[in-house]
Formats: sequence, C-alpha cells, structure tokens
Amino acid sequence: MTITTRDIARMRIAANELLTADGPLPRFDDLAEAASGLRTHLHDLIPALEAAARAQPDASALVAVQNARACLAAGPGPGLVSATRHARSLARELRALCGHYETLTAARVQKPV
Repeated sequence: MTITTRDIARMRIAANELLTADGPLPRFDDLAEAASGLRTHLHDLIPALEAAARAQPDASALVAVQNARACLAAGPGPGLVSATRHARSLARELRALCGHYETLTAARVQKPV
C-alpha cells in the first residue's frame, strides 16, 4: 500500500482524538472502534515505514516499528481503564510512526488543528 500525505493526516487525526480526550472514559464500543482503526492504520503504515527505514537506513525508525509491533501484540487487559490505556498507547505509537515516515519520505503534512 502506498501511504500518501492525506493518509498520514488521517492517521494523526485518529491518534489525536484519543490522546486529547479529557474527561470521562469513552464508551467501550466507541473505544473498541477507535482501537480497531488505530490497529488498521498501524498495519498499513508499518510495512511502508520499514521499507523506507531500510532504504535510508534509519535505525531509530526501525526501533519505532518494533515498538509498534510489540504494542500491537500486547493487546488490552480486562476492563475499560486497561482498554483505554492500551488504545492510547496504540495512538502514541501511530503518532511516532507518522513522524518517522514524514522524516524519511520528506512527506510534510499540515498538522491537524
């Protein structure tokens, strides 16, 4: 899959929605849907970033890929608090990978407001 600047912008928006949420915990169904979307974004971005990092080469981007894979493999624990923490962890990993991808591909994206 080719990752475009528009894709990166969408990924950042999805990550930021979970990371900027203050107040009560989200409903479990909403959280599950958001986490599923983050996982999809990570699965799309990881191979593209890994290829770019191997071509450059960039060890820090490859480490970020491994961290994202570990986060994907970990899964949430039981309960809403644990699921929220895990989803936010996925969001942080996605945001980090977006930054590495932008750096490696010189794909500059306007930051979401």
